[in-house]
Amino acid sequence: MRKYHWLAIALVVALTLALVGCGGGAADEEWVFATDHEFSVRPDGLPDLQNVYGFQFDDVITMDLGVTYGALKEGQVPAAMGFATDGRIKAFGLVNLVDDKQFFPVYNPAPVVRAEVLGEYPEIEEILGAIGPRLDTDTMIELNGLVDIEGQDHKQVAKDWLLSQNLIDPEAPEGTKGPIKVGSKEFTEQLILGAMSVFALENAGFTVVDQTGLQGTEVARSALEEGEIDTYWEYTGTAWLVALGHEEPITDSEEAFQKVSAEDLEKNELVWLDYAQFDNTYTIMMRQADAEAKGITSISDLARVINER
Repeated sequence: MRKYHWLAIALVVALTLALVGCGGGAADEEWVFATDHEFSVRPDGLPDLQNVYGFQFDDVITMDLGVTYGALKEGQVPAAMGFATDGRIKAFGLVNLVDDKQFFPVYNPAPVVRAEVLGEYPEIEEILGAIGPRLDTDTMIELNGLVDIEGQDHKQVAKDWLLSQNLIDPEAPEGTKGPIKVGSKEFTEQLILGAMSVFALENAGFTVVDQTGLQGTEVARSALEEGEIDTYWEYTGTAWLVALGHEEPITDSEEAFQKVSAEDLEKNELVWLDYAQFDNTYTIMMRQADAEAKGITSISDLARVINER
């Protein structure tokens, strides 16, 4: 699927929906789904989701990551992909449909560090490992919302939270160790987590090369394996299915962490530090008012409504 600029997408979708009336509830209602490119092709994404639930969207439009929320809010699509900890879901009047067949695996994030780097600087394990256990679902939703809803800078949000947890001091010392190259993916939550790593390492006296904002899982993971970055936060489900190539998802957080960390260390010399308490799984979203009007609370309900037209 081609990846369009948002303005082009908005025009295409608006014209399409003007013709088919996606929100009207008619028998010939067209179900257009908004997604980013990665979700549209990855093994724990849209193709297998539709197979497991036994339905097919009429059209799928790929957008820049995060734009799906605005498209859904404005009524330009009836359904879209999202992330469970995104602050825009509640703020925009959206709802996550229940994954009643437990298709999506768990996605607890953790800092992943090259073993070679930890061998040289073993203190990094304590520095970065202290962050994850303090991040629960409500906290991450709040932090994401500060950026996506209130427009705050993700670096300031990360720094303020670390200060509130006494994980860093107000003034970082001059870097005398390193450098350590920190990466992240490009969406809000990853930018916040990446910034936390940067600040925590700088506070511990490391010179940090900030390479956050990499374009997607494949780029970030390749950069880590090839030594272009030394650490970034990855999600257990993503590593298990995408990086390590397994087909069966794991739905228990501790089991996923143990299996992923053991295999990644053995095969790739990558060390997983303590994981966060929140599970930022993929979600299928609708506008809450539309979901209630159509009696849709789960993905199975959505499949039924689409198939019974």
